[in-house]
Amino acid sequence: MLTKYRKNQRKIAMGLLGFHDGLKDQKHLLKEIDTYEEDERYQLFCYYDETSDNVQGVIGISQLEGDELILHDISLNPSYRGEGISLKMMDELQELYPEEQIIGTPATSMFLAKWQERKRG
Repeated sequence: MLTKYRKNQRKIAMGLLGFHDGLKDQKHLLKEIDTYEEDERYQLFCYYDETSDNVQGVIGISQLEGDELILHDISLNPSYRGEGISLKMMDELQELYPEEQIIGTPATSMFLAKWQERKRG
């Protein structure tokens, strides 16, 4: 289940975002989390399994003018990888924003293409 990020989840979100190669540096990681907290165009969501209180992943987006969302970040706790959770996260994101087209960044476009292909399949 996707829920909007709250500031009391900062350490958890930073830990999950830290798995990205581009966010290994503490300075870049802090800048990224600050953007999600301070810029109203950016949203960060935490993903929980309904049976657990543990955050399993995070997904970060920004909203463009019109009907487009940019997928900036998607990250899972390594112990939950390979279970299709990231695809479930994307399905839930699309349910939250049914009218928006989700586009990727250079870092997320390959994953986004995989999710879109599975949706078509």
